[in-house]
Amino acid sequence: MYDFQLPDTMGTAYHAKYFAFELTKRCASDSMEKLAASLADAQVDLNPHQVEAALFAFRSPLSKGAILADEVGLGKTIEAGILLSQRWAERKRKILIVVPASLRKQWHQELSDKFFLPSVLLETKTFSEQIRQGNLNPFDRSEIVICSYQFARSKEPYVLAAATSAPSPAPECPESSRDSLF
Repeated sequence: MYDFQLPDTMGTAYHAKYFAFELTKRCASDSMEKLAASLADAQVDLNPHQVEAALFAFRSPLSKGAILADEVGLGKTIEAGILLSQRWAERKRKILIVVPASLRKQWHQELSDKFFLPSVLLETKTFSEQIRQGNLNPFDRSEIVICSYQFARSKEPYVLAAATSAPSPAPECPESSRDSLF
């Protein structure tokens, strides 16, 4: 075994092993325990129906995405944030969110403020800038990409290429394919 000194704040070697186990254990993605770990730092007050919706989406046989639909004001953004936080914690980081144009900035702000998830708004101006800078597919990013329905439709070949492409060896690209499409 390894012989090392623990800081006084860590406790005993037993405590260190316990904390290491808790940090690295694997749980099913549809378990409440796993979900709780991925939301530990989130700045949201969760309602039971939001947690149930997220767990239902994780159990969905169509695990490549989810459609969240309920009444106005019941927290679809929070439900999606739960799902996104879990995917992010699982290192499935190539995520595309397609929303009405009027909600793009709200989504960007909510992901940042409430879930501490990095995201980027992709629109004509930022798309063109990325192309000029040599990024051949601005949808293929390490942050969560947020765009409007109309923009995604107009750039469909890029969206499809990012969704089906093999991992890029470039350092700024994570090592997984596009995992979720909301």
